[in-house]
Amino acid sequence: MLLVGRRGGVAEALVERTGIPLETLEIRGLDFAHPATVAVFALRLTRSVREARRLIRRFRPDVVVGAAGYVSVPVVLAARRERVPVLLLEQNALPGRATRFLARRADAVAVSFPGTARLLRGRGAEVTGNPVRKEFRDGAPPLGDRPRRLLAWGGSQGARRINRALCDCAPRLLRDHPELEITHQCGQLDEAEVVAARAALDPALQRRWEVAAFYGDAGARVAAADLVLMRAGGSSLAEVSALGRPMILVPYPHAGDHQRHNAAPYVDAGAALLLTDAECDGERLLGVLEEVLGDPGRWRAMAERSRSMGRPEATANVAAIVRRLAGTGRARGAPRAA
Repeated sequence: MLLVGRRGGVAEALVERTGIPLETLEIRGLDFAHPATVAVFALRLTRSVREARRLIRRFRPDVVVGAAGYVSVPVVLAARRERVPVLLLEQNALPGRATRFLARRADAVAVSFPGTARLLRGRGAEVTGNPVRKEFRDGAPPLGDRPRRLLAWGGSQGARRINRALCDCAPRLLRDHPELEITHQCGQLDEAEVVAARAALDPALQRRWEVAAFYGDAGARVAAADLVLMRAGGSSLAEVSALGRPMILVPYPHAGDHQRHNAAPYVDAGAALLLTDAECDGERLLGVLEEVLGDPGRWRAMAERSRSMGRPEATANVAAIVRRLAGTGRARGAPRAA
């Protein structure tokens, strides 16, 4: 396996630490509101496609998998020119520009939501669910009689709006719910602020509020939680629902508001409650949390609906498509992987 990413991107250092082979391309995003970025993207795209073709010829893959985002564009275009089968992965409910542009050039598109397949009608979309890491496919311990462990999971970079709202309401939450424990992944940028808020509490309350910039054992943290407070990224939703945990969702309000579309099926199914980013202050967050913490029956129903939304088999579904496309590539003379 070979990963291809953006040169200088956030993921570059993360991938290198895993030991997975990585190649990078010089490619940047574009903003249609600023014509200059479109021109720069077009110039870089031409060079990146040439570079991607050289990578493909050297590595000789059976299948190219485009995980959406603009870095997929040159790799997928290069794969088509080299006659290598292409699978696109779209984790969000509302397909992004890259997926919409590349879908007609792909042999298959694996999507997480039935509504996404309808939007990509006629483009080979298959509802597979979003692949999740192994630790999220191993299951979770059964829940107790009431929620006692809250996980605030802001992603690897944290979520400032969630961090500040939780800092505002955590003292009252911990006082009003003597059994409650909070595990808080706050991201590096807000770590000092959150640690200071925790340090201002009575030591007995501090012991029930664990704070870290990042946890490397995300699967274990989610499995140990009774309720998860988080953004509404496609991967996070897939992972938490695979373990059947109820959610309080605060969708990221930018990037086309795509996280609001991700959250909608979970909210409609009763697996999650929604709090908009604009409304997410300490008082409103406290009120939404109390709706769940104070109603064990509702909490358990949310957990059951979350589990019903989970697709732990999604990884196997996508792998089956990869194997199928690898077979068609060999049949039509595409190069085999090294």
